Amino acid sequence: MPENAVYKADRVANRGVTAWLPDHAVIVEGGRISDVIPQGELTAGISDTHAVHELGDVSLLPGLIEAHAHMHTAAGPDPLYTQHSAFNDSKELFIMRAVDHLRTALLSGVTTMRDLGGPTDVVFPVRDAVRAGVIPGPRLQLAGAPITTTSGHCWFFGSEADTAEEVVRAIRAQVKMGADLIKIMSTGGMFTPQANPRSAQYPVETLRAAVIEAERLNVQIVSHCLAAVGVRNCIEAGIHCLIHARWFDSDFSKGLAYDPDMAQMAADKGIWADPTTGHIMVGDVRIAAGDVPARVPHWAVSATTVSEEEHDVVLRDMRERGVRFVTGLDMGMAHGEFDKSAANAWSFVELLGFTNWEAMAASTVDTAESLRLGTETGAIRPGLSADLMAVSGDPANDIQDLFNPTDVVVEGRLVKRDGRALV
Repeated sequence: MPENAVYKADRVANRGVTAWLPDHAVIVEGGRISDVIPQGELTAGISDTHAVHELGDVSLLPGLIEAHAHMHTAAGPDPLYTQHSAFNDSKELFIMRAVDHLRTALLSGVTTMRDLGGPTDVVFPVRDAVRAGVIPGPRLQLAGAPITTTSGHCWFFGSEADTAEEVVRAIRAQVKMGADLIKIMSTGGMFTPQANPRSAQYPVETLRAAVIEAERLNVQIVSHCLAAVGVRNCIEAGIHCLIHARWFDSDFSKGLAYDPDMAQMAADKGIWADPTTGHIMVGDVRIAAGDVPARVPHWAVSATTVSEEEHDVVLRDMRERGVRFVTGLDMGMAHGEFDKSAANAWSFVELLGFTNWEAMAASTVDTAESLRLGTETGAIRPGLSADLMAVSGDPANDIQDLFNPTDVVVEGRLVKRDGRALV
């Protein structure tokens, strides 16, 4: 059972994650935040009923929300090894790896994680074990097996469906097995040798049928999309979140085919985007330092080089038009280590023009809203789950201070204290 506790810190994020509340205390009862008050207003004798934690000179924030993970994949420094393991490792190894990855993410400050693709007989039992308290981990939202075409992107994770009728049937099957949301692959992807990331896997009519069925079953539907044709199909169909949101031209000899009018339509429809820039940034930094092998371009994008800056210019324009971004690292892919969720905010600041506070809000309260969890987590305010992360330093001044978690609380349970793991 979570303890009744008080967490006192020099800096506590306000409820909108837009400024610090100096010298405040967060009161936790029954796993939820009951009050946030100046430390001087704490009642005498509160230590008789609550464990009082003097966190000191730290910044106390809502726990990070990681919106894009693959808990069972290797996340190693070598892309070829990561790919090989996804094809060849046993279910038992997948499960053991997932257990280790969830603990790592939790201790790095991730208190909510959305997993966007893994075998259902791996990820669903792991989620159940977390919920039962058997293993430590963040709150989990799972897509289970992503829906893809026969031999399409990540076919080895899951659910192959080609026609609109097969896609609808697959959605029903996933929800029946316990999926919290649906992921569908609107284009090919870099992780699958057979797939073509520059081409669409489904027409807009099939994606629209998928959206209608997901909404009928009251679950979100998100879509992997790397090509302009796939992004366009997703926006027209009303997909709830664009994963990657890259605009590669279908012509191998060309670069991007960005359509500002379609981006405006996405903004007008309230469609979110997960740009996965943190994953790219971590890899670029490590490759430049010589720590990991260079990327090997997928055959479909190797003919014409597109720089990350070209992608970022497009993403910045999408944001200016009103498209809102969620923080998803693509954990589990090469360079997407499970203690690197803070790279999402870092990349938003360095690459996309966010202020530090905007990046911190994106990593917490905004992504909680996107995941339909805004009434449960994502902010430090009364009534919400006590999901907290304290970091040394001040990320409002240096966003990379988010990489330095000292204390972590999930659903009122203290799992890390003063840098020491308690689980």
